[in-house]
Parts: sequence; C-alpha cells; structure tokens
Amino acid sequence: LLSELFIMLVYKDLLSGDEFLSDAFKLLPVVDAEGKPVEGLMMVTSKNIPKGEDNIDIGCGNAFGGEAEEIVDPNVEMVNNVVEKFGYTQTDLGASSNFKAWIKEYMVALLEKMKAKDVPVEERKAFKARAAEIAKFFLSQYKDVEFYLGPSFCADSMIFSIYPEGALYPNFYYIMDGLKVEKF
Repeated sequence: LLSELFIMLVYKDLLSGDEFLSDAFKLLPVVDAEGKPVEGLMMVTSKNIPKGEDNIDIGCGNAFGGEAEEIVDPNVEMVNNVVEKFGYTQTDLGASSNFKAWIKEYMVALLEKMKAKDVPVEERKAFKARAAEIAKFFLSQYKDVEFYLGPSFCADSMIFSIYPEGALYPNFYYIMDGLKVEKF
C-alpha cells in the first residue's frame, strides 16, 4: 500500500524510447483559437530555474503566506525546467511544408505501431481524426512553434513549444498517442 503512494508516471516516446515527460509536471488540456479542445494533445507550462536545481512545484503555490519573491543571482545560470529535466534540444524545421511532411510521416509511423498491436479499426479511425486536428492546430500558428528533439536526437519524434501571448516561458505540447506511460 505504501509503495502505491510513491508511484511516478513517466511518458516515453513510442518511436525513440526517450523520456519526454513525467507526472511531476501537470498535464493540461489544449484548446484551439476558437476555444475547442484539441483531442490527443496535452501541454505543460514551464519556467526558468537555476541550472542543476530540481525545482518542482507540488501545487501549493504560495500557500504559506508572504509575498512570492523571485531572487535572481546574476552569477547563476538559469534554464528552462522542462528542457533541463528531459534533455530537449531545440531544432529547426524551416518552412511549414517541411513540418507537413514530418507530421504526416510521424502519424503514419504511429498508425503502423497501432496496427502491429492489433488496435481495433475504430480506435485507429479516431486516431486519424485526432491527428488531423493536431496538425491543423500547429499549422495554424506555425510561425510561433518551436521544435525540440529528445535526448537521443531522434528526428522521428518531436516536442513542441509555444509562448502564450505576453508569457516569459513557453508551454510544451505533447501528442499523447505517441507516448506510452510507464509506472515507477
């Protein structure tokens, strides 16, 4: 029973095997410009932390009173907490046509994985519908999307980020059909 209290979920990429995310970061639903949910796509918020520091918010925020004060030492290197934790490396895809070709290949690779696991036809059709909406979401704001590779530098899979309007730190986006969940 005690061991169930300390279970950690890790989200691994199906194609590369890289760890892309863990439940230490709260997954949030994604909505498009019209406010409709983008099924199959989730995001996490990020922030800067001192390099080498595991600064995990346990959800209490500033629950213990006082003014939240961020003290920045100019001698300390600051890094993005999500990028640092999972070893992402930013990459460039160039024109949106390159992204269209990449996402098509990616979705076909996921569909092949589903077929190999004998996922029912109805579930594969639902995946195709989600895939089309996910591609549309990223293409609609392509100029604002940044692309990242996991630690293995496998270009078959990517992580995406977008800075919300006025934000200092990006949100990171994950195609959930491309991840498998492992418990530790």
